[in-house]
Amino acid sequence: MPSAGRDQLPDFHPTTLIRDWGAGQGFRLADAQTGVCVFGATGSGKTSGPAKHLALGYLAHDFGGLVLCAKKEERRQWEQWAADTGRGDDLIIVDAGGEWCFNFLNWEATRAGEGGGLTINIVALLDEIAGAIISGSSGKTEGEGDGKFFRDALHHMNTNLVDLPRLAGYEVTLPLMREIVNTAPMTPTEAKNDAWRRGSTCAAIIEAADQATAGADPDTRADFQECKTYWENEFPNLNDRTRSIVVLYFSMLVRPFITRPLRRLFAEQTTVTPEAAFEGKVILIDLPVQEFRLAGRVANLAWKYCFQVAVMRRTPPPRGYLRPVFLWADEAQNFVTEFDAEYQAVARSAGGCTVYLTQNRESFRRVLGGNDTVDSLLGNLQAKFLCQNSSVDTNEWAADLLGQRWVDVVSTNVGRSSDQQAGSSSSLSGGVSRSEERRYFVEPAQFATLKRGGEANQFQVQAIVYNGGHLFRSGADARGEPLPYTLLTFNQR
Repeated sequence: MPSAGRDQLPDFHPTTLIRDWGAGQGFRLADAQTGVCVFGATGSGKTSGPAKHLALGYLAHDFGGLVLCAKKEERRQWEQWAADTGRGDDLIIVDAGGEWCFNFLNWEATRAGEGGGLTINIVALLDEIAGAIISGSSGKTEGEGDGKFFRDALHHMNTNLVDLPRLAGYEVTLPLMREIVNTAPMTPTEAKNDAWRRGSTCAAIIEAADQATAGADPDTRADFQECKTYWENEFPNLNDRTRSIVVLYFSMLVRPFITRPLRRLFAEQTTVTPEAAFEGKVILIDLPVQEFRLAGRVANLAWKYCFQVAVMRRTPPPRGYLRPVFLWADEAQNFVTEFDAEYQAVARSAGGCTVYLTQNRESFRRVLGGNDTVDSLLGNLQAKFLCQNSSVDTNEWAADLLGQRWVDVVSTNVGRSSDQQAGSSSSLSGGVSRSEERRYFVEPAQFATLKRGGEANQFQVQAIVYNGGHLFRSGADARGEPLPYTLLTFNQR
C-alpha cells in the first residue's frame, strides 16, 4: 500500500501519507509522530478496525518498532500483518525459547555517548521497572508517605549496589547485586566482625573496590568512600522494618530476571538491542501478560523503558529524516507508567510513534492514579480513535474533547385565552422564537451506538477520529463549516 506522492519526497518525510481516508484527508507521518490512542469497549473492534488499519500503514512504510504483548494471540496477529506487507523477515520474536536475548544492565553500562555508563542512568532503569512492579503488585501507585519513602530508600540502595561492583572493576549483574544484598551486614556489630569480612561477598567486593581505587583520582576515591560508608554504616543502621521492606522491594525487582524464563533473556548474553528497530526491525515481546503474568509484565516493561530511552537519545541526521519507530501496546493499561508522559513530550523529534489501545480512561487511572497524570499522557497522544464505548466517563470526556458549537434553536408556543364572562368566545395566540444554544458536536450517547463489527454489523467497525489541530471537511455541518472530527468505517475482513 504505497503512499501517494512518496516517490517525489525524501524517505520518511513528515508529509508522507500513511493512510488515505479520501476527500483529501488522511493520516500522515507527522500525525503518527504525535502519538495515537485508541479507545473502545471490549468487542468494539478497536484492534481489528483502526489498530489494524494503522499497523498495516506503519509496516508498509518501513517503520521499525517494538510491540508489547498482553494477549496470547498478538504474535499470530503481527505475523500475519508482517506477511501481508512483505515485512516478515523484519519481525524479531522475543519469546521464552531464548534465541533473542537482551542484557539491559550491560547495555546501559557499556553504551557509547556522554551519558553512557553513568550509575544514575543504570539506576533510573532499575527504578522505572521496580516502580511499575511495586505499583502493579499493590494495585495502586505509590505517592507521598510511606510508599515514597521506601521507593527512595530502594533507589539509594540500588545506587550503591551498582556503584560497588563498578568501582571494583566487576560487571554489574543482577545475580551479583542480589549476592551483595544477601551478604551485607545486618547490624553495626556484624559490620565490624572479622567472620563477616571473611565469608561475605559484600565485604570481598568492598575490599576489591578499595584496592582498585587506591591510586585513582580524588573523585573516584570519594565515590568509593561514600559507597563503603553506606554498606558498613548506613545499611546496618537502618530500622529493621525499613531494611526488610527495602530488601523485599529489591527481591521483587530482581527475582523475575534471575529465574525462568527471564534469566536467559535478560541476565546473560545480548543478541538484540532496542537499536535494531532503528534499522527497520520490529521487535515483538511474545511473553504476554495473559500467559506469563508478572514475569510477562516485567519483561515487557524492561524492553519498553529501554526502547524509550534509546529513542530519546536519537538525533536527526544533518540531511534527511530519521526512520520512524513505533511503540505499540494493545491493552496498554498493563504497561503505562508515569515516564510515558515524559517520553511522549519529546518522542516526535526523535521519530517515536506511540500507539496505545485501551478500553477507557478509567483503565489508565487505575494504574497511573489521578486525572492529572492521565491527562498529561493523553494530551500528548494527539490522535484519538474513539470506537464504541459504554463508559460514561470516557464518552463524556470524548464529547468534551471534540467540543461544542452554536446551533439555531427554534421554539414555538400556542395558547388559548377566554373571557370569563358568560357567552364570551376564546382566542388563540402563538409565537415563534429563535435563539442560539451551545451543543456538543457529538453527544456522549452517540459513542455507545457506533458499529462494533461482526456479522450483525456486516463486519464494519466505526470510529470517531480526532486528530489534534485538524479540521475535516467530510461531513461538514449545515453551514458548510469543517468539523474537528471525522467518522471512519473500517472493514474487519
